[in-house]
Amino acid sequence: MPSVLGLISTFVGLVNQVGYPYLALISIIVALALWILANRVIAQVSPQGTIEKRQSTPAQATHSVCDIGPYKVNGGEFRNIPLSIRQGQRLRGHLAEMDNQPFDWFISDEKNMVNFKNGRTYKPIDEGRDAPAYRVNRKIPWQARWYLVLDMYGKQNYREVRVDFVSVPA
Repeated sequence: MPSVLGLISTFVGLVNQVGYPYLALISIIVALALWILANRVIAQVSPQGTIEKRQSTPAQATHSVCDIGPYKVNGGEFRNIPLSIRQGQRLRGHLAEMDNQPFDWFISDEKNMVNFKNGRTYKPIDEGRDAPAYRVNRKIPWQARWYLVLDMYGKQNYREVRVDFVSVPA
């Protein structure tokens, strides 16, 4: 109750000093200034209460899954690249050979990558054969250590492959 009486007495005092029209104008200016200030503060504070820098980033949080490279792989050989990704995340991006030469690749968990190395049957979750560039958009189906395998089997010359993968929440 004392705070309400204090507000009323302040209002009456200001009316006596400047009059109703000027008090209304001052009130509107103060209200707009407070509204603009409040919107700026709300825009800069995330739901967790931390202040974020304003950037022109996509709405979804992304992170790089591996180095971009390029990765050099000799003809007839293969190269394993560990991927920093977990179950339920979506792997997006592309692979491209620097000189526009065809190459093969696949994404596999550790078990299937080892089967590939040992010449056994393997089951990748995604793959591509004999093209110079590929788009990838694949959800990681289960918890495991994941690898990108660049395979140059049957190729005479080395290939340099640029890998631009990011992980986004699914």
